[in-house]
Amino acid sequence: MLFIYFQFPLYISGQNVYFLADTTTGCDSLRVIFQFINTTFPDTVSTVAWDFGNGETGTGKSDQEVLYNIEGLYSVSMIINNNTVITRQNYIKVYPSPDPSFIFSDSLELGSYTIVLRNVDQSVDTIGYSWLWEFEDGETASTRSVIHTFPEEGVWNVGLRVTSEPGCTASSVQTIEVRDVLKWPNVFTPNYDNINDNFVVLSNGVTVYSIRIYSRSGIQVYRAESPTIIWDGRNQSGQELPPDIYFFTIKPLNDIGRPEQSGFVHLFREKGKL
Repeated sequence: MLFIYFQFPLYISGQNVYFLADTTTGCDSLRVIFQFINTTFPDTVSTVAWDFGNGETGTGKSDQEVLYNIEGLYSVSMIINNNTVITRQNYIKVYPSPDPSFIFSDSLELGSYTIVLRNVDQSVDTIGYSWLWEFEDGETASTRSVIHTFPEEGVWNVGLRVTSEPGCTASSVQTIEVRDVLKWPNVFTPNYDNINDNFVVLSNGVTVYSIRIYSRSGIQVYRAESPTIIWDGRNQSGQELPPDIYFFTIKPLNDIGRPEQSGFVHLFREKGKL
């Protein structure tokens, strides 16, 4: 039995006999019509048997319609007159649609309006992908992972379209709630070792806040108004304050509808001790 693998029309016993598919690449499932072609005369082909590579077979010279509904590469063979086999290796390619799901988390280190988003791992990692993020505030991005800062708190829609190298596309949309959150440490050590030297309040980086810091006896030792709150352990005159527990209040400067927040912070100065 002669096995002949080809990509172009093949001459067998003086005849130009081959087959073609109307389409060879698809996503998730693919319906293909195979056509038997014999361009010579007289026609000496009496029997044609087909093996479509997916478990299905066929006979005859008429067009063969086949459904491939499982991802993979399929080799297709045609047996002529029970003695000659023509095979196209990996002729039919069915790829899965990409997974457009994504995960996200807030990033207080970058601001509470900032969200880190990432497309999940794909089931097939041997082909390339492209991404298009679309944010309700009008911004877009084209990388797998993206850091996005929303202009204000609220509920925002985020869409992601993923396209694989073979051209398969899938999209998803999620709703993200963005809240204005403040976060601060309860200990800091301004001892100039470049480790935890400042009391830093993580915020959205946009809203202007007013902070007041008081000593144990209730004396105001520091105040500031800024969208970025950083205190180095000095008073308003720039003098170092002694180690102690300090009370502070924080409130938005121009938003009277938001409540004031407060807390305690422990200031240490001796290196290596907390």
